[in-house]
Amino acid sequence: MAEYKGIKGFKVQYLDQDPVPAIAGWTSGGNLNQGRSRLRAVGTQTEALAFGGGNPPATALNNTEEYNGSTWSNANTMGTAVYNQGGAGTQTAGLSFGGNGGAPTYPPFNTTEEYDGTNWTAGGTMGTARDGPGGAGIQTAALAFGGYDPNLAGSSGSTEEYDGTSWTAGGPLSTARQAVAGAGTQTAGLAFGGVVPPQTGATEEYNGSTWASNPTGLNTARQSLGGAGTQTAALAFGGNTGPALTTATEQYDGTSWTTLSATLASAVENNGGCGTTSLALSTGGSGDTNATEEYSNYGQPNTFQNVGQVWYNGTTKALKFTDETFTDAWATGGNLATARESITGAGTQTAGLGFGGYVGPPTVNTTATEEYDGTSWSPGGSLNTGRYNAAGAGTQTAGLVFGGTTGTGFATTTEEYDGSSWATSPGSLNTQRQQLGAAGIQTAGLAFGGYDTAETAVTEEYDGTSWASNPTGLNTARRILAGCGTQTAAVAFGGRNPPGTALGSTEEYDGSTWTSVNSMGTARYGLGGAGTQTAAVGFGGTPPTTGATEKYDGTSWTTSPASMSTARYNLGGAGTKSSALAFGGYTAGSSAATEEFTITGTKNIKTITVS
Repeated sequence: MAEYKGIKGFKVQYLDQDPVPAIAGWTSGGNLNQGRSRLRAVGTQTEALAFGGGNPPATALNNTEEYNGSTWSNANTMGTAVYNQGGAGTQTAGLSFGGNGGAPTYPPFNTTEEYDGTNWTAGGTMGTARDGPGGAGIQTAALAFGGYDPNLAGSSGSTEEYDGTSWTAGGPLSTARQAVAGAGTQTAGLAFGGVVPPQTGATEEYNGSTWASNPTGLNTARQSLGGAGTQTAALAFGGNTGPALTTATEQYDGTSWTTLSATLASAVENNGGCGTTSLALSTGGSGDTNATEEYSNYGQPNTFQNVGQVWYNGTTKALKFTDETFTDAWATGGNLATARESITGAGTQTAGLGFGGYVGPPTVNTTATEEYDGTSWSPGGSLNTGRYNAAGAGTQTAGLVFGGTTGTGFATTTEEYDGSSWATSPGSLNTQRQQLGAAGIQTAGLAFGGYDTAETAVTEEYDGTSWASNPTGLNTARRILAGCGTQTAAVAFGGRNPPGTALGSTEEYDGSTWTSVNSMGTARYGLGGAGTQTAAVGFGGTPPTTGATEKYDGTSWTTSPASMSTARYNLGGAGTKSSALAFGGYTAGSSAATEEFTITGTKNIKTITVS
């Protein structure tokens, strides 16, 4: 078959995928059990949390409801009824701050409450009591901005940052305002809309210290609107323009706002909003409605590309292309020769390395090293110092181990593996510890967190010879956590801190500082991990002991439909997000089980005709 270009001398336009219509719009969702206005909603379209708000005659509420994508269910109430507050976080790690106590005096609050998926507890006190602030971020790294400040008798521009315990001052908004919407994270926040007065469309971006105004604001200036998304991909919907309420929806691409053809079914203000630009949620609002609307965007119309070639058989020009449907699965691999828990891992799924661990009693710690070839384990060179709860990095032929406990104390020693034997490095950790996280390679390793006399946030970098402490540690001190990535692009997730509290919090390292990002769906410690900062996988852990798996894309975690056959914790991990290895661990005793995680795609060849 000849190519069209060879016949006609030029390429033709073609569609980059099968022709499908754009499907973007708002549809009705499940009604709230308690109709209300000035509430807050956080989370996603299928895992949302709505809390607080009010109904006639402006009575503050403490009601909490959880949404599963179709119905709202009542959850435990807040400690204090609150109205017009700010919000951040997820369904299982929500945050409420500021607001007021409703009629008749509307006292402004500086209080904070944290939701753990079951109960609300008191958090840190804000520096400024305020009504109607904007919010962004997660429970352990939140952002509050703007609002009504009674001390000013008007709109505020002040910003505060929350670390999960206390609030500190951040850079002020360029445009002081209240009833403002927010999106994004603590270090990449977005503020839009609000009332100065009058209503404004002003849009500002926060970089973790200062706000920068975008000269292109909302197309429709408004206050008391709903918002969703990130700093570079946000939605604004509903609100009050001054003359009237609106159904208008706008999308932000990091540069400018575009008014969408999709509009809310009912004009509304003071609605709760959350989600993404693909799947967003608007619930409650003016009139103390219980209505919920869901926004879905399944794609824009196909675009033409004047690149590539199409086949021409004398009658029809056509393009063939492949798409893939991905499937997650765990498969059983060969057992370790030595069953053990608190084992350390490195390498890949087909060239894995497992070393150290706890095999007692009567032997507590082991020097045993095993190498995996994708099918079975074989003996490798023994560690010079037997240890468990250590951290490791690198590959099967260039491995690294550091820290851990020897049975009589915590280790600071570092060893390097060359594919046959371990050699003690002259460089020792500056902070002795066990149960720490790790990332990197043999000549550029990263150690973070762990336990000495208490949970620590200490971060150290290894250059192949010595360790250097970074004065900026993890935002959340923890032990028995997982980590992966490189020395300059690492991710830490899970773990625990006193009094044995499981964590789902996730942090990313850029070579100098840690930034808190979205949390795992299931808080846990003693889990395994593999991958990179933008493509990671976490598996296993406790409590309870689980085989559950979650995948990270550099922004958020999603639960995999595949779970390990052997639920366990304190296990070893290696590999990548799409090709990971889990081995050893504890499940009613030391385990030798090995499992392989893969994400595979089914290719579908499609042909489209062009003219």
